[in-house]
Amino acid sequence: MAKRSKKKNPNALTKQQRADLQFNKTLDLKKNALDTRLNIVLGITVGLCIIAFLIMPAINMNFSSSLSEILNMEIEENDENPKFAVTVSMSMLDFLTASFGGYENAVDYLSKNTDSSIDPQIIKAAFEQKITKEEANMLGDAYIASAIVSAVTLISWITLLIAVCVCRSKKKDGIFLLLSVAVFTVISAIQWILFVITGAASAPKAAIQPHIGSYLILAASITATVVYGLYRKKVKKLNGERKPVEILTEEVGAE
Repeated sequence: MAKRSKKKNPNALTKQQRADLQFNKTLDLKKNALDTRLNIVLGITVGLCIIAFLIMPAINMNFSSSLSEILNMEIEENDENPKFAVTVSMSMLDFLTASFGGYENAVDYLSKNTDSSIDPQIIKAAFEQKITKEEANMLGDAYIASAIVSAVTLISWITLLIAVCVCRSKKKDGIFLLLSVAVFTVISAIQWILFVITGAASAPKAAIQPHIGSYLILAASITATVVYGLYRKKVKKLNGERKPVEILTEEVGAE
């Protein structure tokens, strides 16, 4: 008995079907370009954020004092007795590892991690003279909050990295990638807001503000969200423009 099988017959395609197939092929090329652009942006985002997390300072703290404030007596400021300032810069990694340095509290850490050549004990005395116990406790609470946010930021970054590797390597999109981008953006905004609030609360005593690492993480996450949002919108539009093409088949006999 002769076997029969179904094969696609290119000659059975109408002129309109060929045009629709070519149109869909053009849409596929556009989607491939969008995939490449998204992959590049997400790759840059992941890379920049880990560099910012590990190396770049996320918060900058500037403190100034004078001998009169340290010694609690009137001393005229001049070239021999100048007002001095110290700067402390911390990355998010610093917030996670500072507690392993054996420091008594946040004031002790700040005193021993400045950019100044002044003896840490003198700087610590200046801090203790300038701020109250309640303010020192508030500074410690701010450190704890920053450490927690830094840990959550690291977790959200790792989740984003996994989502990018799993989904984008296969040119896939889905709820996992969507949530990882959204959560990372929210956490990036929270860390920046936390440093702004800390700076506002300490304004009378010091100049504390988000630094380059904090801004870079925030900017990278917002950029990734915008590009990813546009990607989903454009892909949805491309899918809606696809032409349905029914490929005709014919039975071919085989002895």
